Amino acid sequence: MIENLKNKARRESRNSRDARRMFFYTGMVVLLIVALSLKRCLGPAYQHHSTYIPSENGEGDSSFNWTTAVINYTPHAECRMECRHITKTEVYDILHNGKVNIAKSELNAPECERRFALDGYSKENQHLRIIAAHCGNKLTIITCIDLDHEWPCICGKDY
Repeated sequence: MIENLKNKARRESRNSRDARRMFFYTGMVVLLIVALSLKRCLGPAYQHHSTYIPSENGEGDSSFNWTTAVINYTPHAECRMECRHITKTEVYDILHNGKVNIAKSELNAPECERRFALDGYSKENQHLRIIAAHCGNKLTIITCIDLDHEWPCICGKDY
């Protein structure tokens, strides 16, 4: 009888230890899911900056107004936009709210040959990079890239 009581006490001790362990691991999984959800939901919100680096030219005009520029799209950009499901509204939003990625931009080129890589998130939470060049009051969209998803595009050398 005493042996049965000892075994019962050991079983109860082991069961409570297993319950604590299960509670700990369940809590860690829940915290991981919450953290990933918050990163997915809030990530674009805090990364979505309105930063813009103005172009420099020798005549004292130190800025290019992205908002009033006449926007043209290259055939390559239109092809890439179509196969990557990027709309002109999303491009416009990135131009206004995106952040210039200096590492991917060509800022040391002559005035009309500079390339600006603007990174940002669309309202549909698509992480985009827009490559644009400006000359005078014209802004040319060269290409559009979805940074999180590889799309099968068939935009040959003609573009």
